Formats: sequence, structure tokens, C-alpha cells
Amino acid sequence: MSRKAIWAIDVGLITAFNESAKASTPNEFAAAMREEDGVLTELVFLPGSVGSFTSATVPLHMLPIDFSIAGTVHSHPGYSNQPSDEDLHLFGSFGKVHIITCMPYNLSSWRAYNKDGKEIKLEIVDL
Repeated sequence: MSRKAIWAIDVGLITAFNESAKASTPNEFAAAMREEDGVLTELVFLPGSVGSFTSATVPLHMLPIDFSIAGTVHSHPGYSNQPSDEDLHLFGSFGKVHIITCMPYNLSSWRAYNKDGKEIKLEIVDL
């Protein structure tokens, strides 16, 4: 468990969530993310998560008791990675960092947001 601020994301995690997003298209995909020493490192898939063309539902009550889970990631099947009102509600209810990725699902198509919906910058590292 880390108490550090989240400052970076592993390039392997970006690849993993973009591949998951591509596989789910035209539906949205959603998962939680784990961090270690301030670096987002791993996807955590939750039982009961459902994706559709207009939304993805992450059942927060299914989160394991694991303080390394730092936030969520989900996809938008179009070309916008801007949070919707529903996204902002989720951001405010759980986690430190939330990521939205969009088409074309590459290294530059994602954005990270804090719990207030403000965009934050994360350094990309290769662990």
C-alpha cells in the first residue's frame, strides 16, 4: 500500500486498457486500477462490470479490500475522452485517479482526472 501521490502510469497499463477498450468496441469497457509507489500499474477487473454503447457500470461494492486500488479506467467508443456528468459522479465517489481512453486507443488518446474531474498529467514510465 502506498500513501504517495500518484505521479506516473506504466506504459504496459496503457497498452492493457487500450487493448481492453478495442476488444469491447462499440461498447464501453471499465475496470479499476492498482498503484504501487505512486505509479499506476495494473488493471483490476470487477465481477459484475457491464459495458454498453452509452455507458459502463462498475459495481463499486465488488471492490476488494485493497488499499492499492487507486481509481478507475473506462473507454468512450468515440473520439472524446472528456468526462460526462455520470463520469464526474463516479470520480467523486471513489478513488484518486480516473482515466478515460477513446479512439484510436493509443498512447495519446487517454486523459487522467482527479476526483473533482480536473485533468491531471501523469508521467509515462516503463516498469
